[in-house]
Amino acid sequence: MKTLLYVDFETYYDKDYSLSKMQTDAYIKDPRFEIIGVSVAVGDAEPVWYTAGSMLEYVGYLRGSYDWENSAVCCHNTLFDGFILAHHIGVRPKLWMDTLPMGRMLKPWLKSHSLANLAKEYKLPPKGDEVQAAIGMHRSDMSPAFLAQYGQYCKGDTKICRALALQMMPHIPGIELAQIDMIIRMFTEPQFVGDVPALVLQHKNEVQRKVDLLANAALMKDVIMSNDKFADHLRSLGVEPPRKISPTTGKETYAFAKTDKAFIALSEISPEVEAAVSARIGVKTTIAETRVLRLKEMAERGPLPVYLNFWGAKTTGRLSGGNQMNWQNMPARGPSAGIRNAIMAPEGSTVLVGDSSNIELRVVMAAAMQDDVVAKLASGVDLYCDFASKLFGRTITKADKKERMLGKIAMLSLQYGAGWVKFKEMVRIQSGEILSDESAKRIVDLYRDVHGMVMALHNYCNDVILPDISQGCDLLPVDRHAWAITSNGGFGVAAQPGVVYHNLRREKMIRDGREEMAWVYTMGAEKVKIYGGKVVENLGQYLAGRIVMWQTARFNQRYPVALSVHDEVVAVVKNQDLDEARAYLEECLSLAPPWCRGVIPLSCETGVGQSYGMAK
Repeated sequence: MKTLLYVDFETYYDKDYSLSKMQTDAYIKDPRFEIIGVSVAVGDAEPVWYTAGSMLEYVGYLRGSYDWENSAVCCHNTLFDGFILAHHIGVRPKLWMDTLPMGRMLKPWLKSHSLANLAKEYKLPPKGDEVQAAIGMHRSDMSPAFLAQYGQYCKGDTKICRALALQMMPHIPGIELAQIDMIIRMFTEPQFVGDVPALVLQHKNEVQRKVDLLANAALMKDVIMSNDKFADHLRSLGVEPPRKISPTTGKETYAFAKTDKAFIALSEISPEVEAAVSARIGVKTTIAETRVLRLKEMAERGPLPVYLNFWGAKTTGRLSGGNQMNWQNMPARGPSAGIRNAIMAPEGSTVLVGDSSNIELRVVMAAAMQDDVVAKLASGVDLYCDFASKLFGRTITKADKKERMLGKIAMLSLQYGAGWVKFKEMVRIQSGEILSDESAKRIVDLYRDVHGMVMALHNYCNDVILPDISQGCDLLPVDRHAWAITSNGGFGVAAQPGVVYHNLRREKMIRDGREEMAWVYTMGAEKVKIYGGKVVENLGQYLAGRIVMWQTARFNQRYPVALSVHDEVVAVVKNQDLDEARAYLEECLSLAPPWCRGVIPLSCETGVGQSYGMAK
């Protein structure tokens, strides 16, 4: 059995230089970075506090005192402490562990998974607050008494981390521990490099794009960025600004988001209003500009560390982005599309991308026993073309791009119960086509007519699964194959953490001005509405995620994974190993986990290139 080391660092910070204002890797690589001290506990032994005046002393002590290569290392937020160990100390342990994602997985409904909050949840001694008194203090500023007190505080954090790990680990399957380790290594052992000149050009283009939008709208940036000023500008153009009820505050606010239908519809009034709406969407949404700037700065610091949150999507367990950089959403189209081409493999290596094709769609059809569709998947039928052919009454092929796109949107959205109003809006957003109300209703009705088993699963989840979960009934099959069963206030694959509907209950809600009873559950500070179609969506995303992460972990045993994006596996492979790695990735993505093997017909596509964009 491996030695288990629990580690916690205390580092210098001030009001301007801190993790709350900087990316984690930027903070740790900054010239101001300073270790105040470190606490290490070996197994169940008393933690040891070590403090020194130079990085060289820390390297000597830590590398000389512990057998990292044959040990598992556990921290709370290992993406921080692990990056310090990897970047400054040169440590690569046998296994990385982290009580933060473990907490997210086991108790996703908590408002916070900080060490202090988890200590409270698990009824452990409270975390101290000495770190607050250390703001702006270098080690040389601290008195011996304060430094000793700070050391006790750090040792206390190490003890809490250990106590949490001991309570959590019996409930964490080995496959999940392997995935946590894999995700931490994406950050601590980065494989991508950035094309800085390309990122500089991309940033310049994005800034110019916004300048052009502002010029077309004849507006200043402060008008665009202010809700009130922008509302006044619309009124000056003879348009009353649309409003909505905020789902967060419950209060009325302006409907100025790109997903607000009434706002987008203003574009049809006049060229002046259209320019204003375009400028608002472009300038208010600063993701493209800030993302490329951060990526450029990251590339200037060295290889690109990929920061992902394990179990970041708290209901379904999917990964999410973090560190002010959403690696889960690097656009292939639009203003930010050039970013992918700037994410490169180093010289002598190639980016390899594998995509588990239509995995959610395949999972839902199999879970519902929609056998006619499953048979088509097994024989290689393009389901988008197949449904579009039913819709248009003629054979649709991939050459019919517009018709196939409509079929694709229908197959991917209507499996989760979208109504005609929502479907019509999804078509507008994704394809630009504006359907008539009658056309949207006809498409939805057709889908439901030819996918009766999927709709039956919706009804079963709404009428049976939700009531039984609310009553604490366990071991009830959620899908037709019993891949997921009810347990622990939700459902999941047997012996694995799963979807949790914490405090599931019926409550009165207002919909379209009418009062109705609805199922709701608590997730963090939010009250989330849930119904049959949404349960099927959670089921599909959860099961698809379990399949892809199992495939990813299998591939990772032979070739380190550089990035995981929903149904995608991305690796950086030495050129001489590329053919073998590609064949193995295709093998991994074509094999299902034992619990659903032989039932879901899987398929995959792979691509290679010098950059992420060229490979996919």
